[in-house]
Amino acid sequence: MVVDTSGKETSHFRHCNNETIKDKGEPKGGRRLRSSSRNEPFQCATNLSKNDAFNDGKKSRAASSISAANIGKSLSRFFAPEVKETRQAIQSDDSRSKKGQPIVLDDDDDDDEPYVLEKTEQEKKLAECAKDAKMYYPSSDDPESVEICYSDIDCLAPESYLTSTIMNFYIRYLKQQASLANRSLSEYHFFNTYFYKKLQEAVSVKQSDRAAFFVKFRRWWKGVNIFQKTYVLIPVHEDLHWSLIIICIPDKGDESGPIILHLDSLSLHSSRSLFDNIKSFLIEEKNYLDQEHMSSDVSIADRIWNCLPRRIETQVITVPQQRNDYDCGLFVLYFIERFIEEAPERLKKKNLAMFGKQWFKPSEASSLRVKIRKLLVEELTNSIDRNYSPKCSPSSFSGTSPTECAETAKDPDLTTA
Repeated sequence: MVVDTSGKETSHFRHCNNETIKDKGEPKGGRRLRSSSRNEPFQCATNLSKNDAFNDGKKSRAASSISAANIGKSLSRFFAPEVKETRQAIQSDDSRSKKGQPIVLDDDDDDDEPYVLEKTEQEKKLAECAKDAKMYYPSSDDPESVEICYSDIDCLAPESYLTSTIMNFYIRYLKQQASLANRSLSEYHFFNTYFYKKLQEAVSVKQSDRAAFFVKFRRWWKGVNIFQKTYVLIPVHEDLHWSLIIICIPDKGDESGPIILHLDSLSLHSSRSLFDNIKSFLIEEKNYLDQEHMSSDVSIADRIWNCLPRRIETQVITVPQQRNDYDCGLFVLYFIERFIEEAPERLKKKNLAMFGKQWFKPSEASSLRVKIRKLLVEELTNSIDRNYSPKCSPSSFSGTSPTECAETAKDPDLTTA
């Protein structure tokens, strides 16, 4: 619902400065809250401070504002000399700022056409009509909906770093598309981008207090038995970088335990640290289910379950590597998209051959930047067309101010027959 300046509910949109989500999207009162665009692990490249640098040794470093130049300098050791020059594939800031000039993204693949990121007329109209509004995807009625402002699109500009809002939106979009295509993802569980940070806090609690802490922590997956799922996907944001964890749960006929996969397009994150945290998570969840006499509901064979801590396996997955220092979020989203398309009913060690550096072209992941931007513009436009008066919709916009749009918004819940 929208809340205008008087506090009155008016529609599915509300001004971006009306904060309702607290504590990094953590569930309150046992209810899963929407992902808020106000709670981002890090800022867009356009909003990064030019004076800040890496702050190693502090827990807050992942949330610190740092310059894009500093990020590139710190990550440059991960790129071959010829790869460091890929920034030239995108027009310089001077060229990009020329009025009316489209931005051409060239991924350096000889057999691929460069793709263009150009602000369409629809997007220009939308910017005027919705720049102070927010929406929920896929709907305000969905408890897992993602809160989006038009300004969130800025993080899809070239060389910008994806925020949690964009990450959570596209993950939710993939789930929605699978549902529309009658492809069930009921065997999958997707944690949002805020989960891993909370998990780090949970496993850092001293052992004597950990069980009690985990009881509260379980609100993040209330009503979900993790060990009944086939796959559990966890986006990880740490040290200003995104990577992906996939937990593969065996069935009762398997002779092996769960396998934890780590996919990293820069090989930047410490896989060992991530594996240790995920193992602790699985072991604590096992202990809880045993204590609550719920272990009979898991899909894992008893002989594996009884010695689960020793049967959890880990695997660092070789994947295509990004050619710059800002596409890590796009690669994680593409890892997820490709995995849910290609994963077997149950993943076994022999199936790990599906991965590798040739799994896909790096340009395929990078091209998501344009695709997601178009999706967001379309979703925002459709939402405004549904909820605002005709004179305020982007399809018929004629200069109406955002304030007028908010004042003339319609509340579908108040519509009478």
